[in-house]
Amino acid sequence: MVLLYVATFVVGFAAIALWVILNPGKEEKLKGEDNVVEDDDIPLNEEPWIPTMEVKDWTEAASFESCPWNFGHCESVEDVLNCIWKTPVPKDLHVGFDAMQKSVKSVSIAYVKLGTLKEIHYCILYTLRSGAELFGGAPSEQTVGLELDPGEETAGLRRRRGAEASANSWRIVNDENPLPCIAAFFRIHDGFGTLMSRKHLPLLLESPGDTIHGSCFYVYPKRGLQPMGQRPTLLRMARVDKTCCVAVDRRKAEPGVVYVERNSQFTEDEETPLSFIADTVSNISGNRVVPPPYEGGPSVVPQS
Repeated sequence: MVLLYVATFVVGFAAIALWVILNPGKEEKLKGEDNVVEDDDIPLNEEPWIPTMEVKDWTEAASFESCPWNFGHCESVEDVLNCIWKTPVPKDLHVGFDAMQKSVKSVSIAYVKLGTLKEIHYCILYTLRSGAELFGGAPSEQTVGLELDPGEETAGLRRRRGAEASANSWRIVNDENPLPCIAAFFRIHDGFGTLMSRKHLPLLLESPGDTIHGSCFYVYPKRGLQPMGQRPTLLRMARVDKTCCVAVDRRKAEPGVVYVERNSQFTEDEETPLSFIADTVSNISGNRVVPPPYEGGPSVVPQS
């Protein structure tokens, strides 16, 4: 009986030893599984699809490698504004520029890298004396655009990779300006708006038509110019409020603005698009101008 117990013990020990010899990587596999669990614990803000943003004062603009603004000769915020707005400012934009000169307290540069489209954007952040904050995109002729893969062709106009399959089918994928009548403003800012929080900026740059807790574009960038469904010759140029936008007839060489309300009511006015933009900049910087016709303001178009 004792011999039987001893024999059973020896056979069991031999089986265990043989299993260990034939499975030397088991312990390493278990360690690898632990590593997978650790990888899953990567903070959300470090995921590659999350946009990143860096903000610096205008005095540090040169530290951004591809910054579209050069403030090397500037000594004050006034000098910076003159540089950004490329003085002398066109006559139709004087109202907006004058309002900015009175209202802006400080200027910063925002570098934004979008995680999904791999687009890089630079924006000016204007902090007003009231504490409010406005933003303007980079001048259109100096848009940084996309990160290009090594070896990708760089000659000619840059192509928006993947844009053809984008869910935002309303975006005009075209490096040319479909509204030459507002080219003078696009040479200053490709889009202009307000920020309730700087965290909203990447979201607005990715979807210019959105409004996020009060943050929005009031003058849409070129990629946000949207044809109006009822009248496709009109391009949505700007936002008045949540119930009204402003469009421009792209067929006309010298068009006026068209107010389009949510109920599809159209109100035409002979105010030039640049003058409307200047008034918008003045309004959101805290200097209210004459209300638009759809709010009861004066109109040069005879009313029936």
